Amino acid sequence: MNKIFTIGYGNRDIDEFIALLKKYRIDMLVDIRSQPYSGYNKDFTKHRFSGLLQDAEIKYRFMGQALGGRPTHEDCYSYSPDRKQRLMDHKKCETKDFYTRGISQLKTWLAQGQRMALMCSELEPERCHRGYVVGNTLEKELVSVLHIDGSGRLKPQTEIPEKIYQPSLF
Repeated sequence: MNKIFTIGYGNRDIDEFIALLKKYRIDMLVDIRSQPYSGYNKDFTKHRFSGLLQDAEIKYRFMGQALGGRPTHEDCYSYSPDRKQRLMDHKKCETKDFYTRGISQLKTWLAQGQRMALMCSELEPERCHRGYVVGNTLEKELVSVLHIDGSGRLKPQTEIPEKIYQPSLF
C-alpha cells in the first residue's frame, strides 16, 4: 500500500520542521493551505518557505486551490445547528472536480515514487482538514496516511475521528 505523511507547522520553527521532514525521509512537501502564508512565522510564507525547502533538497508543491481547507464552493460545508459555524465536509468535497483532481495528482506523484507529506498550519491532525477530510479520502483510495503529530510521532489515519461536524474544532 502507498503511504502519504501529513504535518502541520503550528508553533514549530523552520529548523525543527525541516528536521522532521528529514527524519521521515520526505522528498516532496505538498502545501494544502488555502492561503499559503503565515502571520505567525514568515518562514512558512510560500515564497520564502519554498526556497528554504529547496535548500534542504525537498520539493515544494502548492495545492491549496484543490485540497485546501477553505474551498470557495459553499456547498462543501456542513453547519452547526445554529448555522453560525461551518466545517469543511469531506463527503461533499469528494464529489467536486477540483478535489478529485487534487487527489488524483497526489496518487500520480505516489506512483512516480515520491515520498511526500501534506502540510497545513494546524499542528494536530485531528484539528485540521488534512486529518478529517483529506486523510479520510486517501484511506478510501487505499493510500495509507500517517500524520506527524505535535510531538513529532506518527499517528495513523485510523486514530483520527471521522465526523462531519466537530464543534470542538471551532
